[in-house]
Amino acid sequence: MHAAVVNDFAGAPEFGEFAEPEPAEGEVVAHIRAAAVSNLVRLVAAGKHYSSAAKPPMVAGVDGVAELPDGSLVYVPGVRSPWGTLAERAAVSLAAVRPVPDGLDPAQAAAVVNASFASWMPLTRILEPGATPTVLVIGATGAAGSVAVPIAKHLGAKRVIAVGREGDALRRTADHGADDVIPLDDDLEAALTRVGADGVDVVLDFLWGETAITAMPVLARTAPHPQYRIDWVNLGALDGVHVPLDSTLLRMAYLHVWGSGAGAYSPERRRDLADAALDLAARGVIEVEVQRRKLADVGTSWSDRGRLVYIP
Repeated sequence: MHAAVVNDFAGAPEFGEFAEPEPAEGEVVAHIRAAAVSNLVRLVAAGKHYSSAAKPPMVAGVDGVAELPDGSLVYVPGVRSPWGTLAERAAVSLAAVRPVPDGLDPAQAAAVVNASFASWMPLTRILEPGATPTVLVIGATGAAGSVAVPIAKHLGAKRVIAVGREGDALRRTADHGADDVIPLDDDLEAALTRVGADGVDVVLDFLWGETAITAMPVLARTAPHPQYRIDWVNLGALDGVHVPLDSTLLRMAYLHVWGSGAGAYSPERRRDLADAALDLAARGVIEVEVQRRKLADVGTSWSDRGRLVYIP
């Protein structure tokens, strides 16, 4: 079959032939209809993600939407290595797949679940029923950051502040629930001082690096009182993987710094969240701006910007 084949970790996957999937017990061979390229997919394909020990040759792609032999469309959360979802076919576990709601575009379904996991998992973990927190989203113009804004609102946030690159994507976050937007190229320290004085309960940080180095001391210093809890959740490292942490920050404020990844949650929990994300997408509450590409063009389009979705 044709697939996006990772022959080595040095370059982009190549469109080529790969062995047909071999279904194990409880699996069936399904036709892939769409598969998105998230940061997770890129890191696994480059041999740089902590969750994967896969070795080339292998097929790229972590999740996607497939058509089962009975014609139904399902979200596929993963397949066994060395196969992946950026292929014409994959062996999928019938116990793991989730139904795609009628009318939801397969490309949107393929992109929205992974993008939603990043914010949905930590928010539902820390928020008590009836909580109305203020949530700050750092990196709100990416695929995962953009859906974090409406997800936070959906889960009860009274105020959502979007921080991201200046441009239309940042301005659009206001249409999806952001109460305040802060461009990264502004005076970030001054802007965060203004919003921090009213209290920020949760920071969803998709950037880390230099942005966190600037923002963390500001929010710790401007918290309403020393007992005011701030949950700072690391969800990515697009701005750098290292942040020197001054221990005085942990003493001047009730600051909780932690990370969230899919590996910290049970398969059952991830299935529940996939169902919820697909439902919200079908109702138009959340949406990822996708860039459709033909699977045959994977070698030349892999570095394109935006949330790519490949169609076999």
